[in-house]
Amino acid sequence: MIPVKVAISGQPGTGKTETVLKIAEMVSDRYTIGGFTTHAKDDDGEIVELTLRDYSTGEEELAASVRWDVKPRVPGRTPEATPLGIRLDTVNRIAAGSVLRAIEENDLILIDEVGKLVSESKEFAEALDDALECGKPMLITMHKRSRNPLLQSIRKRDDLRTLEVTRINASLLPSKAMHILKTGMV
Repeated sequence: MIPVKVAISGQPGTGKTETVLKIAEMVSDRYTIGGFTTHAKDDDGEIVELTLRDYSTGEEELAASVRWDVKPRVPGRTPEATPLGIRLDTVNRIAAGSVLRAIEENDLILIDEVGKLVSESKEFAEALDDALECGKPMLITMHKRSRNPLLQSIRKRDDLRTLEVTRINASLLPSKAMHILKTGMV
């Protein structure tokens, strides 16, 4: 069986995180899972905070906020939105740290989401590269149209199967992804 990487792609707000959490639950009888999830707090449709949660330990920490006047900053969903200041120490500790532990300790690596927040971290980029090359199955979420160089390199992989989540297919997609992960079929 080829260790397959399943990427869940979609526009912001389509339920990528909820989808990968359902998939993780569905494959938990076959795999131990490590990595992280990203949780947004919205205010009138605009993201005001992003929290990272270690999937294995449950540790979570606020990683970005519109209230923080720090660099780097992540733009909001629209050009008018207030950018979010990022705490790279949190990204490094939760995102990069959980991925590196998953490489060593788990059967499946969960990365939610490869995007603007984590791509600002050199440590995360290195951990992601290690994860992609370690030969383990992965479950990744990513923005559908991002031109981020980190995402572009992932999209070119032969061992990646990308599934787009929409409001219409969100309930059916987890079963399809589970089948791909369990059979190893790209």
